[in-house]
Amino acid sequence: MKISIVGVKERATAWEKHLRKLSIVKEVVITSNLQIEDNPDAVLLIDDSNDKLQRLLNSIKAGHHTYLISKLPTELSLLEKVYHVSEEAHVNVQFSHWPSLSESLNWIQQQVNKPNLIQIKKESVPRNYRVIDEEDFEHDWIDELALVIKWMGGNIHRYEVKPVKLGTMSLGLNLTLRYENSAVVSMQYLASSVKERHQRVFSNENIMADFNVIKQKVRLHKLNDLNRIAIQEKVFDPSDTAEWSVVQFIKSIQLGQPALFSPFDALQTARAVNKIKSLIQNN
Repeated sequence: MKISIVGVKERATAWEKHLRKLSIVKEVVITSNLQIEDNPDAVLLIDDSNDKLQRLLNSIKAGHHTYLISKLPTELSLLEKVYHVSEEAHVNVQFSHWPSLSESLNWIQQQVNKPNLIQIKKESVPRNYRVIDEEDFEHDWIDELALVIKWMGGNIHRYEVKPVKLGTMSLGLNLTLRYENSAVVSMQYLASSVKERHQRVFSNENIMADFNVIKQKVRLHKLNDLNRIAIQEKVFDPSDTAEWSVVQFIKSIQLGQPALFSPFDALQTARAVNKIKSLIQNN
């Protein structure tokens, strides 16, 4: 395969190292702008600009399987175009939603079949300990929401949204999502803490996974043959996530399967984000 990496050279070089390890990749081209004559088999588009979705659309229309490496976009109208155009062109698109692309979460999904409860607790320390960046605040809770939507789907029966605000300044968010099948998702996010905390719990009637995201440590609880709770622990290396995500992207192209976080997942997430934002404004 010939793969083009489009983006700033410093970031592109780091991704080139991951690609060079793969035997299927025969050629890697780093460029600031994709040219028609490059004719790659796939594109890694590293772009955090406001035009990233338009550039993604251009890559799709050119027939390139594309991995967009950026913060998760939520512009509904453009994501609808990305979804429909990629489907019509039979082009695979993957978004770099790191929680969904991590080996840790994919392992948990294999262990916990159809969770009926997901609990997420996250507390962040502001960068300068005083001012909360609105963009960072949104990115944090949207990332968690996208993980839920990817796993549980976007068919949410009821939203319960309560923001933590001082005037117009957002400090936190309490979110409960109720699904038609009685599954419940609960998320508490605080953006003004003195200590970082990040925990995700996934459970059904047979098993519970308690995931310390910061330490990348999973504690799996289930009943053994003696009807006692047995605990299994597993630790993951987050430094492998980028390379693993590239492998999964290429595998999706080879097998003709949707990417781990696809345009459909991004579109479903954007619809839920819009609904939650409207409820926040009405609180």
